[in-house]
Amino acid sequence: MDRVTSPETSTDTPHVVICTTGGTITASTASDGVVRAGDSAPATAALLGELQAVLPDGIRLSVRPVLDADSSTFGPAEWDVLVDAVADVLTDPTVSGVVLAHGTDTLEETAMALDLHHDDPRPVALTGAQLPADHPEADGPANLLDAVLLAADPVSRDLGVLVVLGRAILQARGVRKWHTTDPVAFARNSPDHPVEDLPAELERPVVDGRARFTDARVDVVACPPGSDATALRACVDAGARGIVLEGSGSGNLPPLVAEAVEQLARERPDIVVVAGTRVPRGEATATYGGPGGGAELAHRGVLSCGHLRSGQARVLLAALLSLTADGDPAGAASEVRRQWSRYHLYS
Repeated sequence: MDRVTSPETSTDTPHVVICTTGGTITASTASDGVVRAGDSAPATAALLGELQAVLPDGIRLSVRPVLDADSSTFGPAEWDVLVDAVADVLTDPTVSGVVLAHGTDTLEETAMALDLHHDDPRPVALTGAQLPADHPEADGPANLLDAVLLAADPVSRDLGVLVVLGRAILQARGVRKWHTTDPVAFARNSPDHPVEDLPAELERPVVDGRARFTDARVDVVACPPGSDATALRACVDAGARGIVLEGSGSGNLPPLVAEAVEQLARERPDIVVVAGTRVPRGEATATYGGPGGGAELAHRGVLSCGHLRSGQARVLLAALLSLTADGDPAGAASEVRRQWSRYHLYS
């Protein structure tokens, strides 16, 4: 954060809009010790009062309440709301940047949904907290200050959506929550590159149009060793247009799941299947042969998650399916498979 609001990068009157959604950053602890989010207006007011007291002169703040709940309750409908809210804020040319205060449970999905649509040079910074607002060591105030300073600084332009927690600044694609309690809650599964000096292959293409995440059901299925295809078939029966399979290693599946995927490729070409991995770091690739191996899966049209993990792969797949919906489901699925490599991280 050393470069943020430096004399070399500061503007005369940066205007940052904070969009609030609830979450731990404004949550409180009940008498039974349970942390509860929601009904956050008093905590939000107190948090903003603390922020104003330490914010450098010359930064103008506006606040827009958008949602008010624990982010574990968020899904496709909420992603649509948040994408629309941020886009609406940025219609104001006086806005320098946006901060989205968000629960950490599903922050990685929201970050991906926003980044897939964010073609504006102004920064969008997502932040939150690991400790509730009434905790004596609450991390929310410091995280919010860092996010506002980042959003106010021109050095952050053209970097897309950024995740700001525990003094870490991470680009949205490939980010995931890596720890349930550590203040540095997020890590980015990617090669190490300075965010201000991205090579061409790490650019952030945005989708062509406005995806509606509620328009396309995409399910994630865990595929631990020895699992069968019961969950996969249930998702198909429930109407999934896309399925992300969380396998092992570099994206390999148990034999019974692989058999079901082969059958699905023959009988339901309108369903897009993506294979990922339960391994925290590294790339899921079509490397291994044999039943369930990534190379064998690729021959059947299964896509690889690459450096994305299941949550963000689900968001990307839902966006692409939403934008290719037409009267020919199999043709739409084929188009998604063709486009995947364009948006797929580090492909």
